[in-house]
Amino acid sequence: MLNLESFLVIGVSHEHLSLEEREVFMKTRPKNIIENLFKENRIKSYINLSTCLRIEFYLELNEDIRITEIEKLFNIKNIYVKKSMEAVDYLFKLSCGFYSVIKGEDQILAQVKVAHSEALENNHSSKLVNIVFNKAIELGKKFRTVSNIAHNALSLEAISLRFIKSKFDDIKNKNIFILGIGDLSQDILKILVKEELKNIYITNRTYHTAEQIKDKFPSINLVDYKEKYKGLVKADIIISATSAPHYVVEYDKFVTDMDRNKEYLFLDLAVPRDVDERLIEHKNINICNLDDIWKVYNENTCNRDKLLEEYSYLIAEQKEKLLEKIESSLKYA
Repeated sequence: MLNLESFLVIGVSHEHLSLEEREVFMKTRPKNIIENLFKENRIKSYINLSTCLRIEFYLELNEDIRITEIEKLFNIKNIYVKKSMEAVDYLFKLSCGFYSVIKGEDQILAQVKVAHSEALENNHSSKLVNIVFNKAIELGKKFRTVSNIAHNALSLEAISLRFIKSKFDDIKNKNIFILGIGDLSQDILKILVKEELKNIYITNRTYHTAEQIKDKFPSINLVDYKEKYKGLVKADIIISATSAPHYVVEYDKFVTDMDRNKEYLFLDLAVPRDVDERLIEHKNINICNLDDIWKVYNENTCNRDKLLEEYSYLIAEQKEKLLEKIESSLKYA
């Protein structure tokens, strides 16, 4: 039987925890904790929504587990837990971009879709969770279409480019080195190529994957991952966004051959961070992370807040439709 009382979201985000605190949370391997609960049949299903700004799990609980039991497993302050319609309201607003740094941006909706798809592919979703997420995705699309809130909204990659430009008078002749070629790195790469920058270098642990990116962007240069430090020390701007659980730019290996007469800018967009923070001890090295990036974002916030408020009725309407859908499902169960 479908019961919204068993629907739950538990997680942390940039609104409640700093980057350092989110890194600590990641090191507890939260996904393993949830996966074990699923294997033990303590929860019926889960969807993992993990981005650079949030780590969340949407669950359908079994009757023999209490929310407090799950909270204790994480053992961290400022973890938020929402249940039933409060959890639904949160997911619906999240899909619409209410909790994004860039209000109404499209990326979070894409991430919600991917998280749901992965749960379906790995068989750890459920009928109830599918209904809720399908309604959230449907709402996210409609909200942006009706409100037009995403019009000219800056993406993370656009903010990153603006941030880089704020640090240099001119970046056309700068050597830019990108570590890792996940979705965020590829989005940044696209915008750099669009700027007609010529000195772009990329490396990835899997060389074949890097070659596929080179096919898409012929103007970029490939660097073998084993030779990455040779490329790093020649770069002016290093952008790193890998999924590695450890540093990919180690202090000793970089400082050995670095040029002490030029400025280095590291843009570390990974969580956990990729760049050994001890490098900042050198006055010619500047390391910036995600929290620094958001500080440059301050345009059109008031206007987007007004749009969120003006079109929030769409969320109330969608919640009614969700309840009708669940009621209908019970009739034909």
